[in-house]
Amino acid sequence: MANGLNHMISNNRLSQKYIFTLALSFFLSVSSVAKTIHVTVKNKSQIQRREIVSIDARQVYNRLQLPFGSPILVHNPDGLQESYQLTADSLLLVEAMVRPLGSMTYEVSGGVPKNFESFAEGHLYAWRVDDFTWENDLTAYRAYGPALQRTGEKSYGFDVWLKSVSKLVVADRYKRVFEANQEEKTLRQQGLTAQADSVKRENSLHLDHGNGLDCYNVGPSLGCGTPALMLGDSIIMPYCYQRYRILDNGPLRFEAEFVYQPMTINGQKNVVEHRLVSLDKGSYFNRITVWYEHLAKPSKFCSGFVIHSDDTTSLRLGNNFVQYADPTDSPVRHNFQIYVAVLFPYNAVNTRLLPDANPNAGIAGHAIGEMTIQPNQKITYYFGAGWTESGVRNQQMWQSEIDSYMSALASPLAVEITD
Repeated sequence: MANGLNHMISNNRLSQKYIFTLALSFFLSVSSVAKTIHVTVKNKSQIQRREIVSIDARQVYNRLQLPFGSPILVHNPDGLQESYQLTADSLLLVEAMVRPLGSMTYEVSGGVPKNFESFAEGHLYAWRVDDFTWENDLTAYRAYGPALQRTGEKSYGFDVWLKSVSKLVVADRYKRVFEANQEEKTLRQQGLTAQADSVKRENSLHLDHGNGLDCYNVGPSLGCGTPALMLGDSIIMPYCYQRYRILDNGPLRFEAEFVYQPMTINGQKNVVEHRLVSLDKGSYFNRITVWYEHLAKPSKFCSGFVIHSDDTTSLRLGNNFVQYADPTDSPVRHNFQIYVAVLFPYNAVNTRLLPDANPNAGIAGHAIGEMTIQPNQKITYYFGAGWTESGVRNQQMWQSEIDSYMSALASPLAVEITD
């Protein structure tokens, strides 16, 4: 009996030791998962900064001792959760607001974050002749797709849609138009012309129903910020994209690659244009990187925007930017301007007005920055737009936005990761 009891006690002690070992392992595992690191964003400039900051995500996960891509928590100095995004190119994005010559430190740890509102997204709207439209909290943009090209309509460049609210609105605009089209068609079939006209007017993309509108006139032009090759003084207008792929889709950054139809240019066959476009929350400017497959020799390259005949005087040409107060598609009716710009911070460019040799559709010409692109070279620049209801009251303020953005590019926020 005693031996049996001793055996039971011995087994119990072994069991307790095993349980203790398991508990210790679990505690160490939890401690490892609960590890916290600090990410400090430093502003070395003399101006207030608020922008999306890119952090090496693999370094963050290595410091946290967590599997890459697992959920994490980002807390600000007040202990509140901050929205973040992991990108396709292994960056951790956070939105930082840092005073001049100041810093802001975030605590980062493992954990499941709450759901955050998205402020930067893009989607295909196939029913609308393959429109691909993307937006952030300030502005929206549209690229024309293959279904439009098949119709023969000559619309080449990037389109601008205006927004007066920070929430995402593009999907709702398309939904309203799609449903209104069906209702309008039914009413016209019934001979109810007045009611059909009312439905069309109350849901038109070209009228402001409370969150902005589409009143930028693209047509057979570069629109706003479209890249193009040139032959002499002639712009080779790129047609609609052939295919696309979304790399990142919110909540803080949208990024997609657009691939265009093969072209024959100056004896060079099957030249294929690629555009990598990204837009961050809080930014008036898209970043775009352009390159060409099968480009065999140096070629003239440009980007810019259309100058409309209704206003040929508000163009501003800088050493590394072009900007303009576009008159909209109906200046008298709208009574405001659309401020557009293309910025060239990384390449020497010649900025100039290139008049249209055959003015049509109200197009007086293009403001461009031109340079030479080499085979296999990638060129990065920025383009964007704003208006009074998105915070740009006038063209002078637009110039201030340009100057501030270029200054920020020249002096990026610094990031330091510590335990």
